[in-house]
Amino acid sequence: MTCSSFKKIVWIGLILAFCSTRAFATTLPNFKTSYDVNAFGVELGKASHQFQCQQEDCTLISRAKPSGLAAMFFSDSSIETSQLKQTKDNLVWLSYHKIGISKKDGKKIKKHTSLKRDEESKQILFIEKNRTWPIQDNTFDIMSLAYAIQYFTLNNRPLNTLELHIQDSNFQEKLRVKTIEQSDSLKFKFSNKHFKAVKYVLESQQFKIELWLLPNHQYFPGKIRLINKKEDKTITLNLAELPKLL
Repeated sequence: MTCSSFKKIVWIGLILAFCSTRAFATTLPNFKTSYDVNAFGVELGKASHQFQCQQEDCTLISRAKPSGLAAMFFSDSSIETSQLKQTKDNLVWLSYHKIGISKKDGKKIKKHTSLKRDEESKQILFIEKNRTWPIQDNTFDIMSLAYAIQYFTLNNRPLNTLELHIQDSNFQEKLRVKTIEQSDSLKFKFSNKHFKAVKYVLESQQFKIELWLLPNHQYFPGKIRLINKKEDKTITLNLAELPKLL
């Protein structure tokens, strides 16, 4: 075998290995689940999450409403919707819409917040306020970020090699990865056993995000903690049930 023939065989092997890796890339499955929500030290109730894709077009919906004793003091509820495009190569954020529902003088008041990725202008638009930010790599709203990290982990894309950005209606910030896959365990109300977990910590100027993924359940987010550093407020979501595949 000549040196030239050997090089060709090596290159063919590398190409086949690369194609095989891409072919077997892991996508997030359709699911529904719920989380126990603790805000500012108060148990507010549950938030249901549902993720469903039609080919590459995916929708993540969160519905949250106070229940139990919390319903006597808090009446606000919300429906949040994130649109994403999921391929074998990437997960791309497209838009976010929130309907916040509150009551005043016995009347329901709805507040809309809409963020949209606009490829033509290369900007992210805040529709209601006519405000814009540039499109950055790997930008996600707060709700979809946990599932984006799940996607990247499933596909062996180290977070410290990615430029992650968090998009809010008030700001856009780059996230710094402080902790990656730190071994831990979680205990949930719905089970007597401890679940193996890996912990991630990310920070921006205004937020600190602590995230626990479950390796034995496709790295599904088991616990999400959002810390608003400027306002010193914390919201924690603990898995209330194992996700059900749709």
